[in-house]
Amino acid sequence: MIPSPPRVHIAKQGTIEGSLNPNKRVIQFLNVPYGTVQERWRPAVKPKSWTGIRDATKQGPVAPQPKGESRSSRAINSYSEFDFDDETTVIDERNCLNLNIFVHEDTLSQAVGAEQTSQETGGAAVMVYIHGGSFKDGANAMDVYDGSNLVRQSVKLGRPIIVVVLNYRLNFLGNFSCPELVADLQSDPRLFTDYDRSAGNWALMDQRLAFEWVHEHIHTFGGRADNITAFGESVGAVCINYHMLISQHHGLFRRAIMQSCAMNSAPAVRHDVEGKLYLDYLVDYFKIPKELSGKEKLERLKKVPAVKLGQAADSPRLRMFTPYVDGTIVPEDVRLWTHKTELYDHGVKAVIVGDMKDEGSMFVGSLGATTLQGWSRVYEKFCPPDAHSQQEWEAIYGKVESDADASRVSSKVIEHVAFTYPDFSALRALSKRRDLGEKDGLELFQYYFDQSIAAVDAKGLGWGAHHGVDLVYMFGPDLALKSVFTEEERQLSEKMQTAWILFAHGETTDQDLFPTRITRPVDDYEYHEIEKEALVFTPKCTIEKEHVSRQGRRVLEFWGRSEQWVHKTRAEKTEGEEGLRAGLLCIALPSDPTWL
Repeated sequence: MIPSPPRVHIAKQGTIEGSLNPNKRVIQFLNVPYGTVQERWRPAVKPKSWTGIRDATKQGPVAPQPKGESRSSRAINSYSEFDFDDETTVIDERNCLNLNIFVHEDTLSQAVGAEQTSQETGGAAVMVYIHGGSFKDGANAMDVYDGSNLVRQSVKLGRPIIVVVLNYRLNFLGNFSCPELVADLQSDPRLFTDYDRSAGNWALMDQRLAFEWVHEHIHTFGGRADNITAFGESVGAVCINYHMLISQHHGLFRRAIMQSCAMNSAPAVRHDVEGKLYLDYLVDYFKIPKELSGKEKLERLKKVPAVKLGQAADSPRLRMFTPYVDGTIVPEDVRLWTHKTELYDHGVKAVIVGDMKDEGSMFVGSLGATTLQGWSRVYEKFCPPDAHSQQEWEAIYGKVESDADASRVSSKVIEHVAFTYPDFSALRALSKRRDLGEKDGLELFQYYFDQSIAAVDAKGLGWGAHHGVDLVYMFGPDLALKSVFTEEERQLSEKMQTAWILFAHGETTDQDLFPTRITRPVDDYEYHEIEKEALVFTPKCTIEKEHVSRQGRRVLEFWGRSEQWVHKTRAEKTEGEEGLRAGLLCIALPSDPTWL
């Protein structure tokens, strides 16, 4: 029997007390620590144990980050009631590494009844969610990430799951490096491995620690450590793609759902090039004397209060953060790395990759051009300078002759460079695995999400089925179910939840939810364009099948050439603005402060 209020003892840590929603029969344990940041820009460590009963009924600290309207995650959270920008929110660099765990009381009762003696106890599949937010903001405290309704739906289906939502370090605390920081780590006698001495990828390292916690302790809640699905949206999906390629992170999960991004949506940058720009930005922002040595500047930054360092990420010069090519965790430019099928984790047995119909619409103001005057910057960043590429660009996008053209084409360019082509790259690499479609081999799915939310469309934003809308359908927060969704939209939410839950259980034979799958390499363009192997969440609130590639060979081949040009240009021109301008970068150049 579960004690009232519900309590669980976590081995080597202590006892936590959560709360039960009696209507849903779902228990939530919030702010469960999986790691502690003992020192800035160092690997996190396992948390210390505690005595007594730890209160797990309230949201825990969030990672330092910008506040207010500047947060990229704010638009997604508008579909729920909770806003973690209020005065009750705790921002804490040291203790932000926490998990929110959602489990049905029947699942937990079975684990407690089995006396928690085995890591194989219980039959619940485990779904671990990595939130998005441009590596800049976001938190598991956002109400849209409440896993209660997803868990409730799983029990209705007789396929129980446990949902775990993790926090990780963000912006300058999670993804930052520079030559001085590399030297600082390399000279630290407390760090014994190349992995621990690597610089700039603490967000990914934190996530690895979280998955390791789940492996070690989820049986206590009734979950199966051998049946973990990683799912994430935006940079959450980017992280999943990185984990599948980072050799030290293999084995973290068995299945993966990548929503609206893949690894080369946020390609890792260089500590000695882009990292210098970030350092210079911080030196200017905090008015650190420029005449100081690089080492002295770094020491000053170590002492900056974490809240202020997070707030420093709020600038028109900064759009997003990315991992770093550190030679250990990320060994090379991911524009090359993402295509190497043999390096993917072959322990991952099923993958879903997909995106929204109107991915680029909400980013035109920040990543694109809203005027004809600004359009040339977009063109120069992504179109190779050779005549053939320029002809192909015009054939695909047409001529831009007005402000309206600039906005319209910007939306499509952003969609293609940041979503369509990266997703295709991941699918293409995975589809070349030799075990694709074999018994106990890889199952591979692509989806498109075409359904917007009528109540949002009525506001006149013109975003359509924009980036992040699928999260509202997937989690189904109470506010959306009660007063935002139409009846048809509520039904689609239930269908999406059901599909993801069955996928987590390895059950993908339902022809209504999984009418098709990818069975051959998708770089066979003729086959890729005529076979209907993509799932489509349609505006009719149904799930149907459609061609794997909507964009066609011409678009995908153009962005393949663009990617090769960006890689070559950046490799050859490590100094000067030309090499920095090529491709979608994270930080504006000093001479161009209003543009990426």
